[in-house]
Amino acid sequence: MASMRSTSQETSKGLPANAHLVKAFNTICGHVLAKGTRLDAFFAADDLQVKARVSTFIESLGLRPFDVGGLQMAQTLEALGLMMIGLAKNGAGTWDFALNVDIG
Repeated sequence: MASMRSTSQETSKGLPANAHLVKAFNTICGHVLAKGTRLDAFFAADDLQVKARVSTFIESLGLRPFDVGGLQMAQTLEALGLMMIGLAKNGAGTWDFALNVDIG
């Protein structure tokens, strides 16, 4: 059985060897982001320096960055985005929500 790969991992196949791919922002709806509230932004990448730059960029947007791991976690972020679609259509009944991490 072939292992499932994320669209990000598939995309990385066609990039130059020195390119750095990051999966981010697919769990935040644009209109929710436009409200300007502090949201959590999840991202995945393999390179530590790239992760630091992405984290700084996310913070510069007024968001709270959450590193979920290497690019292999892109598949999980993609599934989380699909879950949000299901939640909007069925459970929440609205697209006006965001996921956040409650660190207690």
